[in-house]
Amino acid sequence: MNYKEMNEVLGKLDQALLALEEMYAESEGEITEQTAEVEQQISGLQELLTTEGIDLLGRWLKGKEDRKKALKAEKDYITRQMSAIDESIDFIKVKINQVLTATGQEKVKGECGYAFKATTSLTTSVDKEVLKTLYEEKAREAFTAFHIPAYIGYTLTASSTKAQEYGLLDGDEELFITTQKPTCTFTKPRANKEG
Repeated sequence: MNYKEMNEVLGKLDQALLALEEMYAESEGEITEQTAEVEQQISGLQELLTTEGIDLLGRWLKGKEDRKKALKAEKDYITRQMSAIDESIDFIKVKINQVLTATGQEKVKGECGYAFKATTSLTTSVDKEVLKTLYEEKAREAFTAFHIPAYIGYTLTASSTKAQEYGLLDGDEELFITTQKPTCTFTKPRANKEG
């Protein structure tokens, strides 16, 4: 059985059920030779749908689930590759910064047009343990005070950008961690515009 055949069987079953209902209405619920034949036909169609039809749908569903699983594995593989490439890029930029520092140059341009300028990368992150210690209980109390039901959740976050904009409260100084890392800006050679 294929999908088209299954739909045809479903259509025949609907027609047979409707016909049987009309027959019983006309015969005032009496079982006749004709109703018995239609009931037999309905039983056969139902049997076909619950055997070959179910197998068809089962194979189709399994195929889709298997395809999704394969795509997820491929996506995860590509994500790992991209992560490894990011680590290599960071490593190369640190090396370029080291070369510039060792040669006493702030920027340099190679013979093939690649140019680099030494910089320092500043990254600010939230110390999640400090955030939790300082604000988790306060957030829970606020939820309770405003009668927010237990099935409504929240995620505790902090923004270093907003902290710079509005300033930190006393006691929040350890909430953000800033790390510095030597790196560089990178300019690639460009081709002439076709025109």
